[in-house]
Amino acid sequence: MNGRVVEFEGVTKRFGRVVALDDLSVVIDGKVNGLIGPNGAGKTTFLNVVLGLTRPNCGRVNVLGLDVSRELSKVKQRIGVLPENPGFPGSFSGEQFLVRVARLRGFLNPHDRALEVLGVVGLGGAGDKSIRAYSSGMYQRLGLAQAILGEPELIILDEPAANLDPMGRMDVLRIIDSYSKNRGIRFLLSTHILYDVEQVCDWVGVMHSGKVQAFGSVNELVSKYSQRTFSIAVSDLKAFSVALGESGLAESWDVKDDRILASFGGDVDVYGELVKLAGKIGVKIIEVRPLWGSLDEVFRRVLNPD
Repeated sequence: MNGRVVEFEGVTKRFGRVVALDDLSVVIDGKVNGLIGPNGAGKTTFLNVVLGLTRPNCGRVNVLGLDVSRELSKVKQRIGVLPENPGFPGSFSGEQFLVRVARLRGFLNPHDRALEVLGVVGLGGAGDKSIRAYSSGMYQRLGLAQAILGEPELIILDEPAANLDPMGRMDVLRIIDSYSKNRGIRFLLSTHILYDVEQVCDWVGVMHSGKVQAFGSVNELVSKYSQRTFSIAVSDLKAFSVALGESGLAESWDVKDDRILASFGGDVDVYGELVKLAGKIGVKIIEVRPLWGSLDEVFRRVLNPD
């Protein structure tokens, strides 16, 4: 693949007085990339700018090394898309629709390709059914099928797990993971389901007020924004818990069963300080195990830093 997945430089997009993207500069270059944020954060506008559906008021946008403003047709040839609210011809069967898409994509055996992707997304037994008879979950699977059909370099998914039951969501995550690892296809997805992002994304951007306020791997974001919570086992629980409380090292702590659960700020050398404290009172540390926070906590802290 040539070029970064997406690169924004000083991108602003206004709709009247509403600033949807605010002087946004960011580089996205992971394998599976996720955008999260509250409603109105600018996620859909971001994707529409990437797709060339919306022109920014100013700034530069590159996708796969191509300038969207000058090379949009080339960009479209190299990406697949599942929009948040896709529209498909209800009078067609799923198979008929995908055969048409495969022909447009230039496949020599469009029927075979259509059947293949129907099987991939779990619609192998429903290809001959009219699309208007599809459930909302089946409709979403059909949208995923047409997005992956051409095996593009980049697949953009806006709320890919919408309307899917838990098994359907797991299938979507499995497909994303498989196509990323085995076929080298990159993904950019926008979703409200933070658990799904944690499972498949190696790059995450948190959007708010038209900017990407924080970005990085899930582990990087959790270690930076989430409280660092540790499970601590010691030889004398009572003595150590009292000493920990008096030391002021932990932001909060509690005793549960035979362990201490304590949260520390980012500037504390947790292991080093706990060893020092234990040495002072003659207590042996048996285990210090990190219990990292979740992306939900990162999300809350980025949006509400105070």
